[in-house]
Amino acid sequence: MSSFSPTAEGFRLIFRRAAIPCAEIAWRWTFATAAWLLVAYFLLEYMGSLPVTAIDRLLLGTQQPTLISRALQRIFHGSAFRFTEAGLVVLIALAVAWIALASLGRAATLTAMCDEIGVTPGPIRRTIRSLLALNFLRAAIFLAAKVGGVGAILLASSFWASTHISAGDGWRAWFAGLFLVWITWAALNWLLSAAAVLAVIEEQGALSAIGSCARLCLQRPGPMLAVGIWFGLPRLGAFLIAWGAGFTVLSTVGPWRIGPALVLALLVIAAYWAMADFLYTGRLAAYVAIVRGPEIESSRAASPIAPDIGSTSVDRDELILSDVPLLAT
Repeated sequence: MSSFSPTAEGFRLIFRRAAIPCAEIAWRWTFATAAWLLVAYFLLEYMGSLPVTAIDRLLLGTQQPTLISRALQRIFHGSAFRFTEAGLVVLIALAVAWIALASLGRAATLTAMCDEIGVTPGPIRRTIRSLLALNFLRAAIFLAAKVGGVGAILLASSFWASTHISAGDGWRAWFAGLFLVWITWAALNWLLSAAAVLAVIEEQGALSAIGSCARLCLQRPGPMLAVGIWFGLPRLGAFLIAWGAGFTVLSTVGPWRIGPALVLALLVIAAYWAMADFLYTGRLAAYVAIVRGPEIESSRAASPIAPDIGSTSVDRDELILSDVPLLAT
């Protein structure tokens, strides 16, 4: 008898029930499309609100860099505060929409996973509250990471100005600070996203789910690391293939075909992100299998696959030919 493997359970689910990862891709891409459209509409409205006089048009038409920069300064003068204020409103709206949509989508995806694997999920109302809190924390640490990235730039520039080090050393200091910010954000974001599994199947609050996820990593580091490796390797391979395909497409076409090349490059990027979301769904299923492995094994052992005698097409009242007595000769 083969041993139970959470990684195999994750791969088995995404290939056996492809509708679940497709649903994950659907809600993610729906939000991404709406966000890009909203940002594009915001930029178009902002550009349309800028005053452009006849003198500015004349300066822009001279094709002189000095006069063009002067015209742009006149056009954008005094609009920085309006742009910042409107941008903050758009970002807050997107953050609220993402928190709500991600909570509903994660609840639906994990509930479908639990039904497929054979695990009983928690009450949907409490699950939604916990997921809302977890996704709020994810949005908060994302904002903190952005602020930390800007802070890394300012610290590196201040260190470069005060110590008069070389430009290369300044770039390395900025990269080191940015790397620390990124690795901290990646670790916290993974912890919060994995805690969503415990919030759904263990009926826990946000803080309790975070603590349980941290304890699970300490108690069962082997399965958690194995899941990360086996789902990370295909994603790394897909990234390398997409990277090579994108550069191949852009480098093999002439400048007169840059439009079709960009379309093909966007299709390659979309294919990579679809594969990444597909594998992410399988990794979540593997985490569910790690948490509820004994329950899954016992449920499968209690319900072995057997032929359904009641649904057979043979009529029990029908006489079989071998049971009919032969006529006397």
